Amino acid sequence: MIKAFRKTREYVSLGSLIIFLLTLISIILFIIVNCSTTFADFFNYYITVPFRAFITTMTSWIPFSLAEMAIISIPIWATILVVYAIKEGKKGAKSASKYLCGIASALCVVFMTFVWTYSSGYHTTTLDKKLNIDRENISAQELYETATWLTDNINALAPEILYGEDGASIMNYSYSEMSSKICNSYDKFVSEYPILINFDSKIKPIVLSEPFTYTHISGVYTFMTGESNVNVNYPDFIVASTAAHELAHQRGIAREEEANFVAFMVCILSDDPYLQYSGYLDVYSDVMNALYSADKELYSAVSARLCVEAKRERASYSKFFKKYADSKTSEISNSINDSFLQANGQEQGTKSYGMVTDLTVAYYKAKIKS
Repeated sequence: MIKAFRKTREYVSLGSLIIFLLTLISIILFIIVNCSTTFADFFNYYITVPFRAFITTMTSWIPFSLAEMAIISIPIWATILVVYAIKEGKKGAKSASKYLCGIASALCVVFMTFVWTYSSGYHTTTLDKKLNIDRENISAQELYETATWLTDNINALAPEILYGEDGASIMNYSYSEMSSKICNSYDKFVSEYPILINFDSKIKPIVLSEPFTYTHISGVYTFMTGESNVNVNYPDFIVASTAAHELAHQRGIAREEEANFVAFMVCILSDDPYLQYSGYLDVYSDVMNALYSADKELYSAVSARLCVEAKRERASYSKFFKKYADSKTSEISNSINDSFLQANGQEQGTKSYGMVTDLTVAYYKAKIKS
């Protein structure tokens, strides 16, 4: 046994061996999490939080997105890796083996980080059950009532909102202040619905937001760095609701439709009128799209109720997005994202984003209408 270990050590470094062993443990853990909702609930609530909070704390002092910089520098790192691969290959089989095992070890660390900080969130008890909200078949009338409720709240908040000449609303405070306001609102959410653990963190604006918009992605949570990255090229109300969405991911809400709904709840629970407005207006679009498919007459009736300011906001957004609508980049990013979601148990893939409508209608019926 000792002789075999020494022989192995000639081709694999001790560090790589340790990482491979920890990876094996993580694979077993990953399988258990996938098979047991009860264990996934426990692991996601009690175990992953300190890991996520630690990584977030370690990267929060960096003023830019570390994940974005890593992606931008991929060509540089790829070149360095190729150069070193050639260099180590010339030294012989043992050096080349240790080098390749080092590369494999780095990939294993990515997988382990995913398992210990994030993957369990895809296999926990669904959000509707955690919040005691019954999701049933939704009628056109229920969509109409929910859309009307959203519309009335948007109309009530509109006089408190600042709008630009192009009709787009303006968030009149910094991204840092926005982060603090959202984190404070998460405290309220947690006190009412203790389904996650809140901690202080902040949003990181994406530096290359304008070109990134061609992917149609408004925000990204990167589990490797613990950063909630937001595309600030989008209109302010999208930035605000997306920030709440990415912070939901950071707190262990992995499923996209659930992060959307938590973001909605966090925004409307805020003391800040703009966050409330952003939450209502963002979900309004989802519910109205569903209502249009169900009953066009009811859709027209609700549309007529929306205030002029909000109508101009939506028109401004449509004009903004027209530039990025037909993008090949978005098709690629959507395909990758869809595959990732399905690989982690979200069988509907990116279609699951629209399921926030179910939760919103169910919430309205259970909490507001009753």
